[in-house]
Amino acid sequence: MSIPQSAVVLGSGAGALSCAVELSLAGVSVTLADFPKFAAGVQAVAHEGGIRLRCPWHGETRAPVAGATTDPKSAVADAPLIVVSVPAFGHQVFADLLAGTLTDGQSVLWVGEGGGALTLAATLRRAGRRPSVDIAETNSLPYGARVRGPALITASRKAGGTRVAGLPVNNKLVDVACEIWPWLSPAENVWETTLLNFNAIDHVPPIICNLGAIEGRTGAFLLWGEGATPAVSRVIEKVDDEILALRGALGLTDTAGYADYLVEQGFAPKREATLHATLQASSFSGSTFPCGPGALSSRYLTEDVPYALVLMASLGDELGVATPTIDSLIHLAGIAAETDFAAGGRTLADFDLAGVGRDGLIAAVREGQW
Repeated sequence: MSIPQSAVVLGSGAGALSCAVELSLAGVSVTLADFPKFAAGVQAVAHEGGIRLRCPWHGETRAPVAGATTDPKSAVADAPLIVVSVPAFGHQVFADLLAGTLTDGQSVLWVGEGGGALTLAATLRRAGRRPSVDIAETNSLPYGARVRGPALITASRKAGGTRVAGLPVNNKLVDVACEIWPWLSPAENVWETTLLNFNAIDHVPPIICNLGAIEGRTGAFLLWGEGATPAVSRVIEKVDDEILALRGALGLTDTAGYADYLVEQGFAPKREATLHATLQASSFSGSTFPCGPGALSSRYLTEDVPYALVLMASLGDELGVATPTIDSLIHLAGIAAETDFAAGGRTLADFDLAGVGRDGLIAAVREGQW
């Protein structure tokens, strides 16, 4: 399967716009679609007839789009390739839409934090539908991207470190994704893409460990510069260690840790003797986080805790793998944000996979249905 001549990109944030740009520059006729709630961003792209990109790849480039619409249901009808790039809390909304519209021969690629592929497969299962479609997902965005204005983004390609997995494994959409983004590499299965959630590893610990500064100041805080002290870096490492244990329990053979991926993605020049030293030498050391009373409403907590850490804790319970650091961060984040993240977060039950055991979890991602 080669890159199709046309594609629909669902979403209108930085990730979706970056995906639309990359596809357009590759000669694909792209339609951008999102729900009416996000009409302003979609309409800006429609008005411009494209998206402006500022980045190290091309300087400033305008990438044309074939269309932009707030009717995603109509947009995806008969589209050979559907790319979904939305926050994790948007996975279920788009899975509900797609479960009722997908037909044989279509492909759905989730680009961003993992979990979208399992969400779609579970939603199709509940709907009693089994269209012959290829599903795949990445573990993170292939870019560092930000929306800077109407139909305007800045983005930088990562050097590597982004994985893509098919559901079921080894379907042809994995090859298509690697052709679109040559710096992607195949993962063993979607448990790998789900667990390689860098944001869950490096967003939550420095926030929880620096609550006084983050909530009490105004202005910006150097989250991984000032915030990732040697002690905080050790907390980040413990989260990574627990995720590595989950990966091992699921039979995944890649033992690279968070520090290795900092280097592979191009954020750090080399792995230093400690994670603290690696972070201080990385481009993250100059990255800021906005402080103030509203800081705890950031997606760094409201997305990464319930949709990543809670799912990891759920996997730990199913596999008999202890996750005390992850559990503690969920608990403390809930107290700090006055939100019961554990009760409202995503678990294996949301995929209809609670109670199936290790073998059932592995079989589900291997076969793509359960």
